[in-house]
Amino acid sequence: MAIKKRVVRKKKKNEASEALAKISGSEELEMAATILKELAERKNRKEKIDTKIKELKRENKQKSREENNPNLRRIQELDSLRKTGVITRREFEKLKSDLLN
Repeated sequence: MAIKKRVVRKKKKNEASEALAKISGSEELEMAATILKELAERKNRKEKIDTKIKELKRENKQKSREENNPNLRRIQELDSLRKTGVITRREFEKLKSDLLN
């Protein structure tokens, strides 16, 4: 009879803890927390991808501008020569005006 009482008490205790877990929603809260964490990670990855796409588009625009205007590249080369002191400012201005005209 003592064993039967122990089994009944243990069964009641297990049922009570299960009922308490259902009421408190601990499993659901853990699942919700996991889902929210995964959504935050997905959002971060998406933002990184979007910024990378914007950078690539910006670079492609700049490259296409340079390709459309070959004089621009030459002027940049002349400007770097002017900055290093290979040509003077007057020479740079003259060469630049020759390219643009």
